[in-house]
Amino acid sequence: MSCLMVGHRSLTINLKRQLEANDIAGVRPSKSVRMLQVQAGGPNNIGCLPKDCRNFIESRRRLRLGEGDAEAIRKLFMTMQQHDRNFFHLMDVNDEGRLVNVLWIHPRGRAAYEEFHDVVSFDTTYLVNKYNMPFATFIGVNQFCQSILLGCALLTHENISSFKWLFMNWLEAMGNVHPFGILTDQCESIKAAVREVMPNTIHRYCIWHILHKLPQKFKNLANFHNAITEFKDIIYHSLTIDLFKMNWNNFVAKHQLENHEWMLDLYSQRESWVPVYLNHHFWAGMASTQRSEGMHAFFDGYIHSTSTLKQFVEQYEIAISDKIQKEFTSDFDSKNRTLSCISDFEWEKQFQLVYTNEMFTEVQAEIKRSWYCHVIPPDDDQAGADEDEVGIEKLNILERPIANNRYHKEFMYTVEFRENGEYLNCNCKKFEFRGIPCCHIFKVMATKDISLINDRYILRRWRKDVYRPHSKIVSASGYPHMTDEYKKYQEAERLFQDCTDLALNESFKMEFIKGRLEILKNDLLKMNDGISCHGVDINGVSTGTRVENDEFDRPPVLDPNVVRSRGRPKSNRLRSRHEQNTSSRNNRRATNGSQRGRRRKNNARTENTTELNEREEQSVDLNQPVIDTQGSQVI
Repeated sequence: MSCLMVGHRSLTINLKRQLEANDIAGVRPSKSVRMLQVQAGGPNNIGCLPKDCRNFIESRRRLRLGEGDAEAIRKLFMTMQQHDRNFFHLMDVNDEGRLVNVLWIHPRGRAAYEEFHDVVSFDTTYLVNKYNMPFATFIGVNQFCQSILLGCALLTHENISSFKWLFMNWLEAMGNVHPFGILTDQCESIKAAVREVMPNTIHRYCIWHILHKLPQKFKNLANFHNAITEFKDIIYHSLTIDLFKMNWNNFVAKHQLENHEWMLDLYSQRESWVPVYLNHHFWAGMASTQRSEGMHAFFDGYIHSTSTLKQFVEQYEIAISDKIQKEFTSDFDSKNRTLSCISDFEWEKQFQLVYTNEMFTEVQAEIKRSWYCHVIPPDDDQAGADEDEVGIEKLNILERPIANNRYHKEFMYTVEFRENGEYLNCNCKKFEFRGIPCCHIFKVMATKDISLINDRYILRRWRKDVYRPHSKIVSASGYPHMTDEYKKYQEAERLFQDCTDLALNESFKMEFIKGRLEILKNDLLKMNDGISCHGVDINGVSTGTRVENDEFDRPPVLDPNVVRSRGRPKSNRLRSRHEQNTSSRNNRRATNGSQRGRRRKNNARTENTTELNEREEQSVDLNQPVIDTQGSQVI
């Protein structure tokens, strides 16, 4: 391949536009260059070197977002706030003017929080930016059972002061309305911050983080695999607190774990993670931070480990736009596409008429599970005890779901039924925890020939016939980062594409377009410098007025320092030549694997999501009256 001389290398206008469009879409420069080379028929036909393309991309990034990362996102946020005053952002800087923390919330997220402020998942395990700043996200659940972003931040320190700053300002942006429950990992700094800033909020620990440590904690036990299975059965299948305590003590005694520090610590915090202590509260089905992990996996298609802050925020905006479009699609489908019923029960038609398609599908899954449930007559002792509770009938439900093709698992549950008031309550606590009646309740309704279910079991948050203001907000996100020059080019290109589409199938129309373009090209070449038309001079620069804002004139915010990971501090002792060579090899290996390590952890959590969901369906808790968590109204 012949080498292009400097004088012969140039980037055409069309080539520049394609490079900029690919960069805005998140295509890496190497792939973008390869794509152009394929379209041109080979590297020789592109007219420039890959280095020229990369230099152009970097220059356009500086033009779009400015030189410095921190200052660029500050100006970007100010521009977005000019477009929509409900866009919230806050930047925390130190005495040197260097960025420490940044929080931003879109108008759509603020409006959605008014409707879905009951439970929130908070996570900081995402580290995809070149400063290693943790990406903190507040995730909620909408009426389609989809994850919605209720705010996000970039932090430089995962300490108590940083989390307190984040929680207090996030709540202030949300009108000081505290969530009923928040789900996080077991980070001590997060615990302390939640306890101080949100004292009345129920704090639940991610059960996945706890169970993921079992292989490491139980590796010295004789019956390693059996111990893990027994431990999980205790967590998920203890129907009462007394039963959980008894099973826990038996497990500890059997495996001689009385002095096991990790087990002692877990038991002391049991009310913050064991399902039997928590599932009488509404959690939208969440027992782990898997929704946060799912949101992080969604962002993986847009950003990577070397993303600068300005690239991070830019691609984040595009990702959020795609997320909103998916929500619009679900809303359209729920209102215009009706799913067929799988039974003749009138109460199934109730859910069909009012629930979104996603939630109605979950209701139908419980109906199918009821096919494997059987009503067991109570024995004489239980029947006598039931007589003491006037008007309440207790029915034993044996569930025998197919675990695999060889055998069934068996679980016994108790459903309380009172005809007066149409009261139904199951000790599996599926309704309280998930917000939909369980298969055991449906089995009792079928047995008692109940035609319609009481409205208390149809939650407002899952309904499709409720107007929610946030659904009309497109958000301040989208594609606000293109330069004015690119936007003008895009408008002209769109007009040209419309013309060619109309003439593509008829040759005389294409000849007509070519002729007109030749005339237009000659007219443009004949124009004298300085001639302006419609408020735009010959260079394409608008002569209109510019909106000034005092915020833009503030001193620039300096970029943050690269965050150091936790671990053993560096040692100043002298090392031998052999030790230095070994360390160098290990450092190279660490560099190649560091970016994969976090991803492997996240992928492992995603792979265990299915198993976790299956076990969450078996979680139980105390007998409590049915509560509609959407009873309060936010003003």
